[in-house]
Amino acid sequence: MPKTLIRPFTLPLGGQNIPAFELSDDRIRARFSAFGARMLALYVRNPDGSETNIAVGLATLDNYMAQDSYIGAICGRYANRIKNACYRQDDKTVTLLANEGPNQLHGGPDGFDRRIWQSSIGPDGESVTFSLLSPDGDQGYPGELNTDVSYRITALGTLHCEITARCAKPTIINMTSHVYWNLTGDFTRSAAGHDLQIAADHYLPVDGELIPRPGHADVADTIFDFRKPRRVDEIIDGTPTGYDHNFCLTLAPRGTLRKIAILRDPQSGRRMELSSSEPGLQFYLSQHFTDAMKTPDGTELHKSGGIALEPQTFPDSPNRPDFPSAILQPGETYRHVIEWEFS
Repeated sequence: MPKTLIRPFTLPLGGQNIPAFELSDDRIRARFSAFGARMLALYVRNPDGSETNIAVGLATLDNYMAQDSYIGAICGRYANRIKNACYRQDDKTVTLLANEGPNQLHGGPDGFDRRIWQSSIGPDGESVTFSLLSPDGDQGYPGELNTDVSYRITALGTLHCEITARCAKPTIINMTSHVYWNLTGDFTRSAAGHDLQIAADHYLPVDGELIPRPGHADVADTIFDFRKPRRVDEIIDGTPTGYDHNFCLTLAPRGTLRKIAILRDPQSGRRMELSSSEPGLQFYLSQHFTDAMKTPDGTELHKSGGIALEPQTFPDSPNRPDFPSAILQPGETYRHVIEWEFS
């Protein structure tokens, strides 16, 4: 395993100094903040020795706080949408805080992306862990929840993220990383020119509020067929709102780390292979970026400027017994592993 270098530093947020860390090897350099346990940037080394950042980020932590864009953050307790911000548990209705019309998105108005996590460097000196205690009733969720997010470099150019959680009483959980990628490294360019491959035979059709409709749909002969690599912009005209859909992953069962998607920039040749242990992948081509959102070098963001590939369980699973379960019981450990391999 390559030697990982870790450099701690701090970044300002609302008058506070927030812990931040940089992990690097000979191929990649990743930056993280305790605000949202988020990835701020990921630099890949070019053949000429220079570096290019391919992860969308904002200029300051205060800019992240001012946006509801979840850029780079860990989303929880429940990533994605829960219809009508409620679900049934033990024959009772659990009412959550809504933050997208009547529905809840990414854990509510004060989700994990907006928290300042505790942070520590691992005993081996080659990993960083962010920890958060979510109290009983947080955003409406029952039960105290303790969660940890650890980042480390496990092989040359491979970043590993492990999310674990434990609860005091039955609750639901679905956590993911919400990084936006643009492998060109030029955030003035559209990420829709990327080639994308997803290991999924089915996807979930959605209604006007992006809540899954009944059943699954076959990707064959549709704009959602990414079983072989295809340019995103070659087929985007077939869907008026772009992509914000869950893909039902095939291959190994849930709980097994396996490759689920490949993203590639044809011009630079940069390639990212995504692996996860969860059953679904939300593919979102950014539609909410605006020129008021700026990167650290002052570049203005724009629609389609980034692609989010969010491994997770399915949206609205607590209300859908036909979907993979999101229930976590006391004594159990929720564990989601994500890996990004860059070449």
